[in-house]
Amino acid sequence: MTPVWPGARGGTSASALQYFFWARPEWWTVLLSGVAWIVMLFHASRYAAHGIHHHIRFSGELANWIWMVAAVMLPLNVSTVALTAERSLWFRRHRAIAGFLTGYFAPWLLMGLAVGLIRQAEWSHTAAAASLGFAASAVWQQTAVHRRALAGCHRTYPLAPTDWQADRDCLRFGWTIGTACLTTCWVAMLACAFSGHSLIAMSSGLVAGFVERRSYRSRTRQMVMVWLLLATYYGVLAVRPLP
Repeated sequence: MTPVWPGARGGTSASALQYFFWARPEWWTVLLSGVAWIVMLFHASRYAAHGIHHHIRFSGELANWIWMVAAVMLPLNVSTVALTAERSLWFRRHRAIAGFLTGYFAPWLLMGLAVGLIRQAEWSHTAAAASLGFAASAVWQQTAVHRRALAGCHRTYPLAPTDWQADRDCLRFGWTIGTACLTTCWVAMLACAFSGHSLIAMSSGLVAGFVERRSYRSRTRQMVMVWLLLATYYGVLAVRPLP
């Protein structure tokens, strides 16, 4: 039986807001994603259309990668974060979410280390690299590995109620979902990095992810079209760069 917050009925607006935060512990995951989008918007405003050519240190590339993952991938996993909280005791729901997110970001961080190194190369700052990346994403979209990983993004995992076993299970659950999401989206996210974390590319990836995960029917054809359109766009930029 779900506990009832004293201010849930007939209370003030302050108590209603307090109840919302109490009943929806995933709120700060959404907030974190919003902050990530603000960071990426600031990044885009600094470099306008030339972010693709901007070289920064390894640490900066890694930070941009993590912010991009938070902006694009967290909104796709809010329901899983909420499920983690629902399957945890009320007094440890935020701790459970923190454990899940730590496990979720771990595989993305490992890939981010590789991406940070790759982005030190001159060729990774070209529109041609972004175009080839999105073309590769269109191919990856049609593989059996991608389909299995996409199904894995909807997995559930039993969580122990208390003690270190609960922390372990939340970390393991986050790692499991994070690994599945990484396997599903790594090519597209790498292409987004090659695009200089373009808002067009990131927004397209977010919308495509929502459509793909929320649809009961296969959207492979539509996803392939999205990636091919982006590949074409950056292919044109490779031939005719912006002034």
